[in-house]
Amino acid sequence: MVKSIEFSACIQAKVMQVMRKTLQDRGMFSMYSNLCFQAAIEKLTFAKEGPLRIADLGCATGLNAVFNVDFVVRTLTNLYNGSVVPEFQAFFSDLPSNDFNGLFKLLDRPPRPYFFAGVPGSFYNVLFPKSSIHVPQAVRHKYSPLYNRGRVWINRGRQDIVDIYSKQSQKDLTTFMKCRAEEMAEGGVLFLCLMGRPDSSRPGQQVSVGGEFCGQDFEDAWDDLVRQAYILLPSSPSLGIISLDSRDSFNLPWYFPNAIEVRAAIEECGGFEIKRLEVCEEVPTMSEDEFEEWVKDPNMFGKMKAKLVKSFVGSLVEAHIGIERADMLFQRFEKRAAALLPCFPPSRFVTCTVASLIKK
Repeated sequence: MVKSIEFSACIQAKVMQVMRKTLQDRGMFSMYSNLCFQAAIEKLTFAKEGPLRIADLGCATGLNAVFNVDFVVRTLTNLYNGSVVPEFQAFFSDLPSNDFNGLFKLLDRPPRPYFFAGVPGSFYNVLFPKSSIHVPQAVRHKYSPLYNRGRVWINRGRQDIVDIYSKQSQKDLTTFMKCRAEEMAEGGVLFLCLMGRPDSSRPGQQVSVGGEFCGQDFEDAWDDLVRQAYILLPSSPSLGIISLDSRDSFNLPWYFPNAIEVRAAIEECGGFEIKRLEVCEEVPTMSEDEFEEWVKDPNMFGKMKAKLVKSFVGSLVEAHIGIERADMLFQRFEKRAAALLPCFPPSRFVTCTVASLIKK
């Protein structure tokens, strides 16, 4: 039993170490911060008394969340250039199912130069007091003509279903902006970094050709378990691992907007001045050297990818099909990611929409 625990802890530690290298050294946050932070910071009005507050919305659980806030605090501290540095207060916010205890353990090693607190809740609602922060049903209904049958996502899907996702995304993004406008003080800075797509691409083309994303592999993992259900119990597939109905009634709540759609939501909100807004295409996620290292240990690559995807949608999947079946699904995804790694070229990339906004 002790060996099992030690092995599990060792695997988790190595995966976390790899994720830290991938997410930090890859520099996605540094990339968009270099584009946006300096453009916004010159307009930041520093509080003369009281702490300077920072909020990371959708923080998840992992070293990337800690790195993001550490970077902001370190950069703001340097801006004081020898003057008295104020106290910093950081809020880490995500859904109530998020592992805040695990996140707080990371924050204690080493102790951080700021106070921190967890704020469970959806960022489509107001999460903080007013002016306190500085810094489709139609698709789900089985008998609807827009029911997303045979799919769990919309990439290269039917246009009418994609349109429903697009409208919902615009509504959600506008709601998000209005909530932040109510919470933030005048002169506060809001950074956005979204999975996006080029302005020239259609909404149904959520991922560029050659782009790095796990949505298709995740969908294929569902299909694997549906097919396995038919092989094991062809007369009663609903009693198998995952039934067709279970697969068809699950939809990934992901839509990647382009810069035009993001700008429209910001302007509809009306509470922010746009300092910088652009699409960063072909942001690399893996160098050739890293690809060669992963090829030597594809199983560890699969574990890392599965852990990453589970941090995004694990609670949704567990609520839909139960913890046991969810574990089987992510195990299948892990095997797919490991098996398919040698088939992909090392030049994988993502597209990000990044922005810096000033509260009016």
